[in-house]
Amino acid sequence: MTTLDRSTAAALRRGWDAQQQPFLPWREEVFDVLAARARDRVLDLAGGTGSIASRLTDVTLLDFDPVLLEIARVALDVPVVRADLSGPGWADGLPRFDSVLAGTALHHFGPDRLRALYAEIRDLLNPGGLFANADRMPEPAAVVPGEPGAMEAWHDWWREALAHPALAALADRPDGESADFYPPVSWHVDALRAAGFAHVEVVWRRGDSAVVVAQRDPGRGPEEAA
Repeated sequence: MTTLDRSTAAALRRGWDAQQQPFLPWREEVFDVLAARARDRVLDLAGGTGSIASRLTDVTLLDFDPVLLEIARVALDVPVVRADLSGPGWADGLPRFDSVLAGTALHHFGPDRLRALYAEIRDLLNPGGLFANADRMPEPAAVVPGEPGAMEAWHDWWREALAHPALAALADRPDGESADFYPPVSWHVDALRAAGFAHVEVVWRRGDSAVVVAQRDPGRGPEEAA
């Protein structure tokens, strides 16, 4: 069986980061902000090839795409979990975490699913745990235009990745449609509060990009309160 070697995985990771840069200005700065907020055991949610996980130590990376997961697993030697965030049940069997971080990923879900996902993330956190989400959050809400050449670079990266037999064998389904849902910061703040987070704040903002942090109540967990 053909396997992916670490040097190839590392090169693909670097290529992923490079082609993603046009989709989020200040991407590296944003991920540094997210990593600085991490506490103890961390879940990198929809973590792709590990752009956030590479900055952390005690981290588990969760994604649905098996190709991205394999690149992260081999390049970073981190535990990975394949799960589909598009519906409930994705967190079944996972332990509690002290931090859940999401970077430029949750715009794939529409408003109803994202509200539900925020509540599911809250339930996955230990009491007092933090959730941080970074994305483009334009004021007012808008369809964020694509950067010239960005999608072509994205497709080029995938062609290069799937030229490796070990990764081509994992590409078992096409990507689902993205909702491309980019509401303003105020929408995220309201949705996180409605999901039961005790404290929500914007900790970083530049242009139409922002990082919103939400803290679970430091009191008792649901099983203790029952």
